[in-house]
Amino acid sequence: KILYRTIHNTHITMDGAFERLNYATLQTAPAEGQVISLVGKAINFDGVDTATIEAADGGQVQVVQVDVTTFNYAPNMICEIMGSPLGNNQVQYFLCRDLGEDFDLENYNKLIQNVMKNPKYADIFYS
Repeated sequence: KILYRTIHNTHITMDGAFERLNYATLQTAPAEGQVISLVGKAINFDGVDTATIEAADGGQVQVVQVDVTTFNYAPNMICEIMGSPLGNNQVQYFLCRDLGEDFDLENYNKLIQNVMKNPKYADIFYS
């Protein structure tokens, strides 16, 4: 869910709070135009404009319209993709953040499943 978003020419600065998704929750994601966060492992990049990300729960998501000037692909890099869901397991790319080598995708997935999507915590996180 968006608090606010700032666009400066071709560079996008993401400010605010966004729904954090894994592959499973992407299937019932917000409508196109909403900004979401998808964390996972980059497993492929065609070198032009499409990347494949293995989400925290293991599902594969196609990230399209990748900006090669802001996406520094390295095989198996853990990253956060900010973008908009397009359906059919695709996300439109806005930006990418490298999360380093020590990021624990299993724990992150548990956070999404057990906390962020739990109605008990809806007043703290978006559910």
